Amino acid sequence: MEIPKFHETFMPILKTLENGDTIYYRDMIKSVITNFYSDLSKEQLEQKTKSGDVLIHNRIAWGKSYLKKGGFIEFPKRGMVKITNKGKEAVNSNLSLNDVQNADSFLKFYNPEKSNENKTPDKIKNASPQD
Repeated sequence: MEIPKFHETFMPILKTLENGDTIYYRDMIKSVITNFYSDLSKEQLEQKTKSGDVLIHNRIAWGKSYLKKGGFIEFPKRGMVKITNKGKEAVNSNLSLNDVQNADSFLKFYNPEKSNENKTPDKIKNASPQD
């Protein structure tokens, strides 16, 4: 078994959360790995990214991020994860990366804000990422 791509973690994450409970993010990671990726070798489970993160944790984190942007899960409190009604409806589907990226809430997340309307052209041109 290969380490899953981030979008391949969508269904395991949703199935882990499908009972509707709000759980700690770290507990969700453990449950996803235990229930869906237990066939990975010890070496695979310990493999690191270039920045030193555990790769499987990184992939699940990216999956979680995309599912949140798509409106399939929510973060009701810091460090907590919960499935939404939209996520519950998607549990028995074969949710793909395209499905998540084409979700209305995902598209709204990436629509440019109208924050530049009050800035003069010079301020926009010289703006730093922190502005």
